[in-house]
Parts: sequence; C-alpha cells; structure tokens
Amino acid sequence: MEPRKSAALTVFYFDDNLFYTLVQNAQVNLQHCIDDYDKSVLLKEDLNSVGQTKPTIHLKPNMEVFLNQIVTLAKEGYYIDLYIFTHGNTDKIYFANGKVLTNSILTSEMDASKTGFNALPIRLVYQVNCYGRTFNQTWLALGAKVSCGTRWVNFYPNQFNKFAAEWKEGNVSVDKALQESNTESSRSVMQSLIAADAFGRFNFDKCPFGKTVLGDHPCAKSYFDANWLASDEWQYGQSGAENMNYSSHMFRPGLETLTRNNMAPLVWHP
Repeated sequence: MEPRKSAALTVFYFDDNLFYTLVQNAQVNLQHCIDDYDKSVLLKEDLNSVGQTKPTIHLKPNMEVFLNQIVTLAKEGYYIDLYIFTHGNTDKIYFANGKVLTNSILTSEMDASKTGFNALPIRLVYQVNCYGRTFNQTWLALGAKVSCGTRWVNFYPNQFNKFAAEWKEGNVSVDKALQESNTESSRSVMQSLIAADAFGRFNFDKCPFGKTVLGDHPCAKSYFDANWLASDEWQYGQSGAENMNYSSHMFRPGLETLTRNNMAPLVWHP
C-alpha cells in the first residue's frame, strides 16, 4: 500500500561567522517546512527562527540522524519532502560534528538491504546546499520523484521562500515553482550582499571608482575567483551578477511536472 501521509524532513546547519550565515540563509523561512504537513521533523541546533507552529520533532543536525529519519518516516507510512539547508560542495553535504555526506555514503546507507525499501517514498528533494545538482541523480535512484540542486555555488538561498509558497498552492508544478521563485528582487537582495562583502575584502584586485564586482570589469572575476568560484567556473563575457545567476541555476531532474496535490505519481515499488 502506497503512503498517503505527508512528512517534511528538514536539516538546517550553517557553522560560520555571522555575515556568511546571513549570505547563505538570507530571509529563509523554515515555517514552510513545517506547516501543512502531517508530520514535520526539523534538524537544527535551536528553534529561534521558527514561528509559532513547532515541528513535530526537533533533533540535532547530525548526518546519522538525518539518514535515520528518512528510514523512520518511510517505515511510519509517510511520503517525504526533504529540505536541505547546509553548506555543500561537489559530492559533499556538510553536517554537524564535521560529518560529510557523499553520494557513496548516501547510496550505501540507504541500500535496500539496510532500509528494507527498494524505493524510498521521497516525493521532493529541495537542496539549498551549493553544488546540489551533484546529488540529484542519487536521490532519484533512491526513490525521489524529483530533486532540485544548483549547478555550483547557490547565491540565492532566499528563493526558497517563493518556491515553497508556490509549491503549497497545490496545483503548481515543481518546475513552475522554481521559475516563479527566480525573481529579480530575490537576486537583487543577494547581489547587494555580495557587493557589500567585496567592499570589505582586500584579497582581490579592487574595482576602480564607479565599478563593482557585479559588473563586467576584470575586478569581478578577481573577486569571485578569490572567494566563491573555482577558476574554471567563471563564465567569460558575463558580468559578476550574470555569473551568480549561472552558478545558481537550479537543475531539477525527475518528475518536474509534479504538483503537491496530484497523488497519482506517488507510487513506489516495494
């Protein structure tokens, strides 16, 4: 029998100085990961940023807890939306206590011989972690219907709020929700933070008067190479802002036409 109860499993962990925490999580509203679910599990150090409605369960943002909760929710008869708010890199998702989740660890720990599930009942995976696309295919192979993750560095974590609001409408597809969340205002907020960060840094070729790292002056490449992007990730012929957009493109393989209210596709073979 296919699961018909909804659960959200959210991990939120950024162990950084204040400014970088702000950059990585600007205006993220975790209430979207709690409301309107039959059960919500939040893995976070504290509940300070959560609204009046509390998660069903609050646990520490540990990798082992995260993996265990996926299996626990599946065995309890829930289909699961996964929300990942952590730092990431190619083939890496960072958790508390220095633990790093890789594709091989994820595949091994979620193997049917350990979980009892040939296909885990995961409906959606939304990844704020940088380089999230490097995990998309693994999530799909484990059973997820659709998985979202950015190309490289995710400069726009604040776009989650609009995505979640669209997704909660019920009849908006994952693809449409992602398109609607990619707004000029959301990009402007984070681009302003990047410009402010560059103003206080001295590890790159500073921009001359009247130019910023958001433009097409060579100082933009110098700044992003020194602080954000790998040297081969810079897109020549594009401005700093355009490079932010390119890096943050959200890939979404799987059933991108999936909507929250359409239960028909939610079938996982035992």
